Amino acid sequence: MFICLAGCKGDSATPDYWEANLQQARRAEDRVRLIEAMRKSGKVNETFLPMLHEQLASERKPEVKAALARTLEDLHHVSSVEPLKAALDPAAADMSSQLANKAMVTALGTIGDARAVPALVPLLRSKDNYTRIEAIRVLGTMRAKEAVDSLIALAADDSVEPFLNKKAIEALGHIGDAKAAPTLIRMLTKERKGKSFYVESSFALFQLGQPAADALLPALEGRDPELLDWAKKNGVNPASYPMKAATVLGDLREKRAVEPLLKLLAFQHPEAQIQALVRMQAADALGRMRVTEAIKPLSALVAETDTTVRDAYVRALVRLGGRDALPALEKAAATGDWYSREVAVKGLVMLGDAREQPLLQKLAASEPARTAADCKATGEEGCDDVAALGKKRAETITQHAALLEAGQSCAGNASCWAQRMDKASKPLLERAALEIGRTGSAEHMPALTSRLGERDTDVRLAFILGTGWLLDGSQDAVKKLKETALPSLRKQLLDEQGVTQLVTVNEDLRRLLARLEST
Repeated sequence: MFICLAGCKGDSATPDYWEANLQQARRAEDRVRLIEAMRKSGKVNETFLPMLHEQLASERKPEVKAALARTLEDLHHVSSVEPLKAALDPAAADMSSQLANKAMVTALGTIGDARAVPALVPLLRSKDNYTRIEAIRVLGTMRAKEAVDSLIALAADDSVEPFLNKKAIEALGHIGDAKAAPTLIRMLTKERKGKSFYVESSFALFQLGQPAADALLPALEGRDPELLDWAKKNGVNPASYPMKAATVLGDLREKRAVEPLLKLLAFQHPEAQIQALVRMQAADALGRMRVTEAIKPLSALVAETDTTVRDAYVRALVRLGGRDALPALEKAAATGDWYSREVAVKGLVMLGDAREQPLLQKLAASEPARTAADCKATGEEGCDDVAALGKKRAETITQHAALLEAGQSCAGNASCWAQRMDKASKPLLERAALEIGRTGSAEHMPALTSRLGERDTDVRLAFILGTGWLLDGSQDAVKKLKETALPSLRKQLLDEQGVTQLVTVNEDLRRLLARLEST
């Protein structure tokens, strides 16, 4: 086996030393080992580039080409663009040649020079998925406008694996070309081989920003004839688009969507489930955007006794803040089953103060009788001891009332809420985060950003929303957060990849990070 050891002649700090030894190495595996030893030597610098370019041009073995490409990637010099482009083999059929292509694409991506784009776009049609996926990633990272048409076609291509569709969608989001919006909107509802493209498409639309909002508004209001025709041909319920569009427009804080979203709170559909889902998504968007005009219609909707549906409306009201919804929540706290009643109680204590203490006491006192009535009607779990169950639920209501004292003491005072967060319960943390966010007091930004790693998903979302609201009102806050938190947020998202319980809430964290990166 050939390998250049310390006894070899010449100065290992020069390219001539390594070139001479490469010429002596007859086997491909020996040349690969030699190139890797050169990389690890710490002596490779820009003076090596001419030699490396010559070696790449003359080399025939793909595994050696790959090793040379990795070395050129380390140096990431623009002079390597043309040699790497020339060494690409779009027709590669064997695994070694395909891996060499992938290594060269990666190197071109690290260099990041736009002159590489014309050579990378054809690789989107490669039969080799390794190279294809890397080309998608690199073109997205480089924000290559020239690749948009090919990526749009790939994103919607039913003949490829769904993973490729997803990667193409992600690349279109990075590039941010308005041309991609119609395809991304269609992919919000697309499913194939049991795979949904909603997560990738909604985030890509968020990255597009204004062009996405322009395209989503007609979808929200059901006045995009081409989209409706496509939905009909593809068996997609047209009500899906107001629902999906509401979510993305809410994330984008699109003010033009406010009136249509308010109308969707009264959305009508023959299927009760679809009707509820559209209304719930509109409520969520309005809550995130803090549209106070939504308080009145949402207050009427909390009479809904389905726990999941009521919860969506109560959450929206809690995010909006204020006391206007309290009368409706008081009525709701006495209707429905225990779970829907508790949802209303949680809303009461997230918005109320000491004035609601008598009401909570009254609700706690009447809960045993309500529990007994529930048990008589449904025989639900725990009804074998009705008295114990009623007592337990009454105690739960009393425990919720602890938030009311904080509401009284800290009304409108961000400093007070920030101080309360030390050793706070999860509900108190959630309320404090929302209260601070609604004050618009950017000086308390660190109090929120320091808790973005909370493991409880409801609490984490509250801190994300509160932080976002502070950013809405202060460019200075955006600048400060960008300077102090970007690296830690990137690391957090990277470290938490694959943590199932955090997947959904971290979509909101990704959007917060994207806002900072794009500012």
